[in-house]
Amino acid sequence: MKKMKKGFTLVEIMIVVAIIALLAAIAVPSFINARSKSMQSSCFNNMRLLDGAMQQYALDYSNTVATAMTQLVGTNGYIKDTPVCKGGGTYTLPADLVAKTACSIHGPF
Repeated sequence: MKKMKKGFTLVEIMIVVAIIALLAAIAVPSFINARSKSMQSSCFNNMRLLDGAMQQYALDYSNTVATAMTQLVGTNGYIKDTPVCKGGGTYTLPADLVAKTACSIHGPF
């Protein structure tokens, strides 16, 4: 009586690899899209925070608009730390209280 060898054939391994590759091809774009939306959402929240700080600054200084981020951020400012866009963009403060803060990558919210 011959002893049966246990193991996988090349065809079985190729099928498993093909299935894993197919699942990865479906999942990777979804993960990239979710990461992009997360960065955009974080950026929009930072811009809301900056707009709120601008409004507080305007209340304290007779409707004067803050012209620099240093007027809003710091130990005596309205925001403790400078907000950072996760996508690598920079924030531009509005010229008046009607306009909104904008990001160089995600635009205004």
